[in-house]
Amino acid sequence: MTASAAPIASKLAALLAARVVPVLRYTDAATAAYAAEVAVAAGCTTLELTWTIPGVTDLVRALRDKHGAGLLLGVGTVLDEAQAREALVAGADFLVSPALATDIVDMAHAADALCLLGAFTPTEVLAARRAGVDVVKVFPADTGGPKHLAALKSVYPDTIFCPTGGITQDNMGTYFAAGAGLVGIGSNLYDKAAFAARDTAALVAQITRTREAAHG
Repeated sequence: MTASAAPIASKLAALLAARVVPVLRYTDAATAAYAAEVAVAAGCTTLELTWTIPGVTDLVRALRDKHGAGLLLGVGTVLDEAQAREALVAGADFLVSPALATDIVDMAHAADALCLLGAFTPTEVLAARRAGVDVVKVFPADTGGPKHLAALKSVYPDTIFCPTGGITQDNMGTYFAAGAGLVGIGSNLYDKAAFAARDTAALVAQITRTREAAHG
């Protein structure tokens, strides 16, 4: 293994060990920061912060300063090289795109970061693999469901898939059974009433149950 490949492999192992990646997509940074702290308090070791959060790179830096290298931080909804570069400079451990933004793969790897690209069809999965992607994000997952994922896994058995979109604590088991290496869960990770009330204890308990179910 080359020197540059070692940290990438380590980050991939950490991502897979997490099983559940909270995908934080909020319209203001303060709400996103609260959601991030709740997830960390519940034992989450990785977070995806979407580019649509205002000042997302500042939030990445703040979380890194507070929690250190032990928290794997990703930036999602990355669509081009400019966004990718800003995220990597901020210290992102992985980049996530909802589409085949193949031009960001080498950039991520050069910075010892992982790259997850969105793909839905067998042709798109092949394109992502040829680009050297680390994980294929099946998005939107609920459009095809677990059967669609299982079909993709049957022809690409050595590809790591991360279904995202419509995943919940109740249905994630069917996605793992279909071949998911990990899942991305967005707003479904947080009870809406508890989140609105900023009931941190209830939210931490809920996310802890989800994590335990994912490892069960």
